[in-house]
Amino acid sequence: MLRVRYAPSPTGLMHVGHLRAALPNVLLALKEQGTLVLRIEDTDFDRNKIGSEDGFYQDLAWLGFTFTEGPHAGGDYGPYRTMERATRGDYTAAAQKLLAMGRAYECFTSPEELDLLRKIQTSKNEPPRYDNRHRDLTEEQKAKYRAEGREPVIRFRMNDGEIVFNDLIRGEQRFKTENIGGDPVIVRSSGVPLFTFAGAVDDLAMGITHVIRGEDHIVNAAVQMQIYEALGATPPQFAHVALMLDKEGHKMSKRFGALSIKTLREQGYLPSALNGYIASLGFAEMPHANATLEELAQNFDFARVGKAPVRFDEDQLAHTNTTNLHHSVWDDIAPYAMPFLPSYATSSQMETLWPMVREGLKTLADIPSALEPILKAPTPQAFTPEDQTFLQTALSALPATFGPSTYTDWTTELKALTNRKGKELFMPLRRALTGQDHGPELANLLPIWGPEEVKTRLQSCCRGS
Repeated sequence: MLRVRYAPSPTGLMHVGHLRAALPNVLLALKEQGTLVLRIEDTDFDRNKIGSEDGFYQDLAWLGFTFTEGPHAGGDYGPYRTMERATRGDYTAAAQKLLAMGRAYECFTSPEELDLLRKIQTSKNEPPRYDNRHRDLTEEQKAKYRAEGREPVIRFRMNDGEIVFNDLIRGEQRFKTENIGGDPVIVRSSGVPLFTFAGAVDDLAMGITHVIRGEDHIVNAAVQMQIYEALGATPPQFAHVALMLDKEGHKMSKRFGALSIKTLREQGYLPSALNGYIASLGFAEMPHANATLEELAQNFDFARVGKAPVRFDEDQLAHTNTTNLHHSVWDDIAPYAMPFLPSYATSSQMETLWPMVREGLKTLADIPSALEPILKAPTPQAFTPEDQTFLQTALSALPATFGPSTYTDWTTELKALTNRKGKELFMPLRRALTGQDHGPELANLLPIWGPEEVKTRLQSCCRGS
């Protein structure tokens, strides 16, 4: 049974970078009918934000992601927060096992010593790395350090040689342990596990079969391969997706604040646009506008996921959103559109109005401006004397009752009465009735307004003369 997980840290708002990390897990789980697990990795106390976890739940639900297991859903492999598992003793037990085997050790190197080591290495044009100086401390040396008040971290003892594993996207990966940066810390002096260690322990305990994440974690995978081996476990399969850059090819991190899912939702973007656009950046082709997650999942294939970085283009996202709006039906769009409806509009009205207004929308936030000329009387416009005379004639010729052909019959009579045609005929009518130069077809709007509303709007313009 395929089991994948999405494991965000609650350090702020969910943004498009998080979405790129989550989406391939969602698509693979849907395609293979596997289990999708949500895990909250909350070990970064300095960066954790109050409300961030709840914000992730709201955004993930809005995006349409359904997790089989997680803090909010429960499950047989919980708890699903790192610190709850730490309190239970999961990482202490795993660390003790590694210590007993000689695959982990206490390190008392001070921050000042580490900083000096880095400076020396940098001055020699060497890459900074821990030199494993406390690998083989005696008990007497440990006692001496403790007497000085030093609190040890726990480091994992890397085996020398080459680490080889297959990545489902990037193929065979080879790392020499001497190039990884020395023995990594797996437990801080506070007792809190680091991501590399906690993630590996959790993935094993939760039966995760596939770890899909960004390529910036590929070195972590090399370390984790040895952790899995030391714990006597079979590692999951890894797939590291290419990084996402901005339109100009720069890192996205500076743009994430303005590209949070919450902000995009409040600006009137659709979840189908976000999911579809991110999927198109190397995960799956959109079969059509407003493709569902299930439809996107059918096109997901690791063999088609590229290795090169992809570029996030905000203009293309906006285009995708506009296209999806223009191809949407009210019943599907209503749950997302309702927060944007002005107080004078109802959902029942929108069933009729939506096909008329959707072509003029770029985001759902444009709905009020699209509805205002339809549902609210426009501000009287300024007209030339000739147009005023024409509008008086239009008012006199207005039918007492409206039917499907009212607009055609009315304008045909006005052509005969005034010798006007084309833009010279319909533009004054549009401006008088809507206050705008563009918008839905008047033929569609007349039956909605009815003769009394049209008469009132025309009279208002005539009075304005």
